[in-house]
Amino acid sequence: MGAQSGQAAVEAAIVLPLFVFLILGILQLGLMHQARLMTKYAAYKAVRAGSLHNAKVEVMEKAALAVLMPMVSSRTGGADGFEVIRPVGSSQEFETKWNEVGNNQMAGVGLKYAEVTICGPTQEDIPANSPEFDFDDPKNTAPTGWRQSHRTKLRIQVTFNYRMVIPFADWVIYQAARGREIPSVLRMPKKPAPAPNKEPPGGKADGTYESAAQQGVYIMPIRATYNMRMQSNFYLNKHGLPEKNECLFPFKY
Repeated sequence: MGAQSGQAAVEAAIVLPLFVFLILGILQLGLMHQARLMTKYAAYKAVRAGSLHNAKVEVMEKAALAVLMPMVSSRTGGADGFEVIRPVGSSQEFETKWNEVGNNQMAGVGLKYAEVTICGPTQEDIPANSPEFDFDDPKNTAPTGWRQSHRTKLRIQVTFNYRMVIPFADWVIYQAARGREIPSVLRMPKKPAPAPNKEPPGGKADGTYESAAQQGVYIMPIRATYNMRMQSNFYLNKHGLPEKNECLFPFKY
C-alpha cells in the first residue's frame, strides 16, 4: 500500500492539463466557428455597401466592422491584460464599443479588425480612357463572354482578423495553424517559436501576425467572399480599382 501512495496525484497531474486544454479548445473553436459565420454575413453587408457607394473600400470596411462588432475583442489592463469581448446587446453598448474600435485599428498590433480587398473588376476589365464606368449601360450589360459579364459585378473578400481570447488554447491553435511542431503542450515555452522561412498561411509576408504573437496577441485571419451587381458607377479617377486580383484563397497555401 505504501508503494501506491500519491498514485492518484500523479495521474491527476498528467490528465488534468490535457482535460483543461480539451475544454478550452472546444470553447475557442466554438467562438471561431461563430466568427466564421459572422464573417460571411459581413462580406454580404460590405459588398452591398460598396455597390451603393462606388466601391469605396473604407465604406465597405465600416459596414463589415459593424457586423463583426459582437466578436471584436480588446485588451484590458494594459499589455499584460486579458482579451475581453464586450457585449453588444443594445444600441448604447454598440455605440460605446464603436467609440473604442470604430477606427478599425488594433492598438499596438498594426492590423485592421476588418480588411476588404477588391477581387474584381480590375483595371484591365474597365476602359482606361473613361473616368466613369456606367454599370447599366446596354453595352456593358450585354457582354460577349464570361469575363465581360463580371465587369458590372463587385467582387470582394473580407478578412476578419480574429483575436483569440481563450488562454493557452489560443497559443496551441495558433502554433498548429502555422504548421509548427509543438514539442510538449505541458511545457509551454515563454516565447513562441521562430517564424518559418516562408510566407505564412495567412498571406502576411511581412510577419505582422508573428509580431502580434510576440506580444501575446494570437490572431487568426478568417476570410469570406461575396459578389453583387453594382448599383452605382465606378469612379476610376477618384478611388481606382486594383490592377489584378489580389484576393487570397486558402487552397493556394
